Amino acid sequence: MALTTYRIDRDGAERLLVLLHGYSAEQHHLAAYVPLVDPGERFTAVAPRGLSDLPEGDGASWYDRTDKGVDAASFRRAVEAVTDLVDQEGRKLGIGPDRTVIGGFSQGGALTLALAGRAGGPRYAGIWAMCCSLPNVAGFDIDLAPGAGTPALLQYGRRDPIISAERSAAVADTLTSAGWQVTSHGYDMAHSQTIEMMVHAREWLARLP
Repeated sequence: MALTTYRIDRDGAERLLVLLHGYSAEQHHLAAYVPLVDPGERFTAVAPRGLSDLPEGDGASWYDRTDKGVDAASFRRAVEAVTDLVDQEGRKLGIGPDRTVIGGFSQGGALTLALAGRAGGPRYAGIWAMCCSLPNVAGFDIDLAPGAGTPALLQYGRRDPIISAERSAAVADTLTSAGWQVTSHGYDMAHSQTIEMMVHAREWLARLP
C-alpha cells in the first residue's frame, strides 16, 4: 500500500530517518523538527501519513482501537505498510537498515518498536520512541533480543495522561534487559513534544556512527 509521504532530501546524505506521527497528527508533524534535530544534514528524512484519515480534522491514524484494545488486523497492516516504505526508500537511496533510524510519537512510537522487534526484521541503526508503550497486539509477537547493542532513545512526559510515565519507562527497562544501548529522558510535560526533547534527540542522533 502506497503511503502519502513528506520528504526532506539532503544531497549526499548517507543515512535515512523515518518519522511516524501519532494519532490525529499528519506527515508534516515530526518532519517540522528535522532542521533542529539534524542541523548537519546527515539524514534524508521521510515522514509518511497514517493509513486512515480522521473525519474530524486534517489528521490521520495508523491503526484502529476497539473497547478491547488495538485492532490486530489494522495494526499488522500499518506495520506492513511502513516496512514496505522503509525498504523502498532504502533501495532507492542505497541506504541499508544499518544506516536507518526509525522514530515515532505515540502510535508512531508503538509502530517503531514493532518494526524493531518483529520476527525476521532487520537491525536498524537506532530507534527513537516518544511517549509510547510496547504494543500488545494479539498475534503480533515482538522479540527485541536480536537487536541487542542497538542504540535507542526513549522520551516521555512525566504528566502524560495517555501513555503514563510508568508505561513509557517500562519500554526503556525492556530494551535495556534485551541488551539495547538505551538513553531515556523524562520531561515535565503531558502527551506532547518540547524543544528540550528535540535538543536531546539532536545530541543522540549526532552520536550515531
